[in-house]
Amino acid sequence: MRYQRSSLFISGLYILLSLPTSLSAQTDDPHALQQFHAACIADKSPLWGVNLWGPLILVDPNTRSAIANQPDPDGKFESRDSLFYGTLPSQFTSSNTSIDWGGHQWAMVMLPLPASRFARIRLLAHESFHRLQKQLNLTALDQKNEHLATETGRVWMRMELRALARALRNNGDRASVQDALAFRAIRQKLFPDAKVQEAALEIQEGLPEYTGTVLALKDSGESIDRVARATEDFEDQSSFLRSFAYATGPALGLLLDRYQPDWRKSVTASTGLAGLLSAAVGTRTGDRRDLYGYQSVAEDEHEREARHQLQLAKFRTLFLDGPTLQFPKTDELYRSFNPCNLVSMGDLGTVYPTGTFTARWGKLQVQDVGALLSPDNQSLRVVAPQDAAARTGPGWKLELNAGWTIRPAARSGDFELAPMPLVP
Repeated sequence: MRYQRSSLFISGLYILLSLPTSLSAQTDDPHALQQFHAACIADKSPLWGVNLWGPLILVDPNTRSAIANQPDPDGKFESRDSLFYGTLPSQFTSSNTSIDWGGHQWAMVMLPLPASRFARIRLLAHESFHRLQKQLNLTALDQKNEHLATETGRVWMRMELRALARALRNNGDRASVQDALAFRAIRQKLFPDAKVQEAALEIQEGLPEYTGTVLALKDSGESIDRVARATEDFEDQSSFLRSFAYATGPALGLLLDRYQPDWRKSVTASTGLAGLLSAAVGTRTGDRRDLYGYQSVAEDEHEREARHQLQLAKFRTLFLDGPTLQFPKTDELYRSFNPCNLVSMGDLGTVYPTGTFTARWGKLQVQDVGALLSPDNQSLRVVAPQDAAARTGPGWKLELNAGWTIRPAARSGDFELAPMPLVP
């Protein structure tokens, strides 16, 4: 049987769950909060025993203007029509995340919200679950899964996604579930660290995505086929290393709902979703890769790898061989980024083609050319500016805080960001 994919492509929409995008239509933000509140109230059996409705703030990343669903801890927001309007405090970076504000966890979501109600509910629920994640003891380290940047790793991830989509579309077909788990087992045998790394990201991001998906399905009345299409189409993403759990998390969770309905009581940061599902459905023997178009996937990824190597050579020229601006190391570097376009450079770090970074030195915005983030996530480098006075360069713009300066570095043509010397 030849493998055929659905003709409906909604992958870009799917990523709106946790990403701001210029393609999203501006919606009526106060009305969106009312819709989310109604969905939470209507959910009489919340997945985790805790209602998702709680402290929530919507933020325009350009102006930092904000709408909250309850009074802000600083008492500076204006109350209007049961909502609260103000400006995001300077200590926070606008992002889709959770924040500790006034001793309480808040969910933060960047505007504009997605145009469709399904995507809005899913996004707001996703970030609201992040607010509860520590309370539920379901947090894990943010793993980048470098093996999913390799040709082989991508092949077997795509195979797993196809099998998960087939299982969802066919009423949880056990054989397809077992195929997905078999493809995962092959991948994790090839990459010994993969099992722990993948499980961690599926806890950290997959569970929030599953939670948001379930609430959106309840609110909209849509069928699980919507999730099947999104899972299948996710294989077209350019990067899996920080994004795959946005597809596998909902798929594994929904299949667990079928085969082990009480799984949420036993899941932990160490057990992982795939392990629970494997225990519930068992394993099978036999090679069924051809059922999912293995040869075409392998050929496609081989061609992609050639393009990928050219891309890496370009980045080495930009960030290693050519002149750069180096940012100082800090353990308080905050990021807002698209997890679907990251490019791994192995031990050299990860290229972020787009994103916003903030630290004690100020705010860096990157696009197109991007920035190279160190493997420890504590320092950056971008292509060097024309001179030390510039605050912009190829693909980046810097808002520098007082007390910091750009100065020539030791290597000719390089610059570095450094604190200004104290004046006696």
